[in-house]
Amino acid sequence: MSLKQPSGEAHENIKRHGLVRLLATVALSLAAIYVAYSIISANIAIRDNLKKYDELAAETSLVLENNEQINAYLENDENLDEYIENIARDKLDYANSDERIYYVIPASAD
Repeated sequence: MSLKQPSGEAHENIKRHGLVRLLATVALSLAAIYVAYSIISANIAIRDNLKKYDELAAETSLVLENNEQINAYLENDENLDEYIENIARDKLDYANSDERIYYVIPASAD
């Protein structure tokens, strides 16, 4: 049995093989980091878009309810006057000439 030392050329091949392995490991690590970042940023964008969708869906349902109420008033001419009166009272703070409007102002916290 003879124990041979690797020649200079064999030693260079071993070094080169180690360098290639290191570069491949670094490249795969960078690719894994990029993929993980892409997935996380996509999930954040999806979460934000779902939140915005929920807000818009709630707003849409309120608008649809309001449209149904308006359509119910518009179907009958009798209800149209009631609708106009409700809008004047609720949104414009109007009152009949024989009515008084009182505003409740909360006491200050002092």
